[in-house]
Amino acid sequence: MGNLFGKKKATRVTEQDKAVLQLKQQRDKLRQYQKRINLQLEKERLLAKQLLKNGKKEKALLLLKKKRYQDQLLDKTENQIGNLERGW
Repeated sequence: MGNLFGKKKATRVTEQDKAVLQLKQQRDKLRQYQKRINLQLEKERLLAKQLLKNGKKEKALLLLKKKRYQDQLLDKTENQIGNLERGW
């Protein structure tokens, strides 16, 4: 009967192609992580403002310390993305 649907084309996905794909996927995950942290930072900034208005200075300071830590995480994430993009 032969091939009814024609010949199948052999796809040539090299190891380098797979590696580039993995790097791009990792980059995308890091960018999603950045977005999540930025949204969380914005919410906590608004909450800190509200706490200050309500006279809860200690809790507001704690949130600001947490914000500083998360800013450091964002910087590290940005560096990782830069390293990934230079990798290919």
